[in-house]
Amino acid sequence: MQRNIKNSTLRSEQISRRLFLCMLVIIFSISYLSIPLIINSYQEYIRTNQTLTEIVSLRSLVKTANKISRERAPSNKVMSSQPEDFAKNRKELLEYRKVVDEQIDHSIQVLKHNGFAMIAEDLDTDLKSKLAQARNMVDVYAATPRSKRTSVQFDRTILSMFDVWDESREMLKWLMVQSNSKNSKMSNYFTSILILTDMRDQAGRVASNIMAPVTFDEKISDENRARSLQTQHQTIYLWSLIDTIQPEQSKTPEYVRLYLRVKTEFLDKGLPIISQLLEESKDHQPYFITGNELTDQMVGKFTTVMDLQNYILDDSIAVADEQNRRAKLQFIFTLCISSLSLLIAIFTMIYAKRRVFGPLINARNMILRLSGTSDEVSHLTKNKEEFFSLFEAIDKLKGMLKQRDSMELQLKQIANSDVLTGVANRLALEEYIAALETQPEGLSQICVMAIDIDNFKCVNDQYGHIVGDQVITMIADQLKQHVRASDLIVRYGGDEFLILLENIQMDIAKAIAENIREGVAQQRIILSGMTEEIQVSVSIGVAIGANSWLALLEKADQSLLKAKAKGKNVVEG
Repeated sequence: MQRNIKNSTLRSEQISRRLFLCMLVIIFSISYLSIPLIINSYQEYIRTNQTLTEIVSLRSLVKTANKISRERAPSNKVMSSQPEDFAKNRKELLEYRKVVDEQIDHSIQVLKHNGFAMIAEDLDTDLKSKLAQARNMVDVYAATPRSKRTSVQFDRTILSMFDVWDESREMLKWLMVQSNSKNSKMSNYFTSILILTDMRDQAGRVASNIMAPVTFDEKISDENRARSLQTQHQTIYLWSLIDTIQPEQSKTPEYVRLYLRVKTEFLDKGLPIISQLLEESKDHQPYFITGNELTDQMVGKFTTVMDLQNYILDDSIAVADEQNRRAKLQFIFTLCISSLSLLIAIFTMIYAKRRVFGPLINARNMILRLSGTSDEVSHLTKNKEEFFSLFEAIDKLKGMLKQRDSMELQLKQIANSDVLTGVANRLALEEYIAALETQPEGLSQICVMAIDIDNFKCVNDQYGHIVGDQVITMIADQLKQHVRASDLIVRYGGDEFLILLENIQMDIAKAIAENIREGVAQQRIILSGMTEEIQVSVSIGVAIGANSWLALLEKADQSLLKAKAKGKNVVEG
């Protein structure tokens, strides 16, 4: 009888201990699942908060750059003023300089507060020093008697103001380099803001580059003409690039209105003023406006670019703030749910032991003692089938994860490939450029070939888009045959391709480009059901190395324009 009771007690202790171990496993499992979720949600909150901080810093620095660029307008007015307007224009300039100085000091405080102390120090020393030098040149010129002034001195003073903005642009670039959010979901906003900043300054330089000869009623020199035409081209290019980069979900009706307003107010109305002045200079005709009138007419049109930039700045901060708010709520929610789950599991374990299993075990022991039934338990073998089914489930999950990874890789390849030609698309190009910019050498050793199909519009118009697609496919096949497998071929536009080659010399690159050009020229496309054949050619611009992707692309684009100007079917580098 006593042996039966002893066996019953041992059996009860085993049951209680196993139940306790099972509950510990449950608590450990909840902790194992919850802790990574809590850590990930907290890290996401930190990332979004950092993104918000960085974009606020970017906005402050962008406003500084814009105000520095804007200071050229009152400076130009003072330097080109008639005696009766000099005092009024001088007062306006001094008041605006105070605004610029306040903005610089504000940006210094924002950058220091947000962890960009080195940039803030450069802003406080280098930028202020360059700005003071440029302002001194403006003041010296304004104080020079009108009879002793020259257009060369005027133009040199304007260029000194350009240098100040270029210094602020370098700080914007340095801020982007230090930013941890440039590869986040907000990267397009960062890029759009920087491009609009460049566009705002380029738009201002369009007029400033010819301000000196217009003020002195002199012929515009070839250098000034070239600078003005280059900035016009750059402005139009940056304007078209903005809409490509801007995320589709951010293209609200207000954005579309502001974007089109830049074209109607500035590109369509402002640039023709410059073009007319250039034509008048070329034809040796008197200018239809003075330097001051040119400033007044153009400044109002720059506001369209500023309005678009301010809208994207405000929208980007609103998006970053919303992402940060959601990440914070997600972190709090995850923390609360995980903590609650653990508390419930612990409470359940304690409650089950005291209120459920304890009374059941006591009742079982009482019944065994009263009945005198033996509780000797035979040694049972473990149920191996349960272990096998568990391992089979794990293996199946591993297989599903591998299948998912394979599908994700395939989807990524599809997303990064042009449907028609099979070469890379712009998404793949962006990822490639982002990877290059993280390397020490960056873009300094990268060669870009800009390839454009000559007279492609005529092919589409005469033979239709199906034949046009055959031409594009043929060109892509030729590119694949003449470059290395490691080189990146990108369909950049409808009839434009880019090839990016690493570690290559210019002479070799031009030889490859020449082989491509000759290979395309030798191809013939036979029209279905006709005896007629189509022969096409390509023009290729080659460039190697630059400080930024936009600069490198611009070099290749300029080479392409030169190739086109030489009669097409030409390689230019």
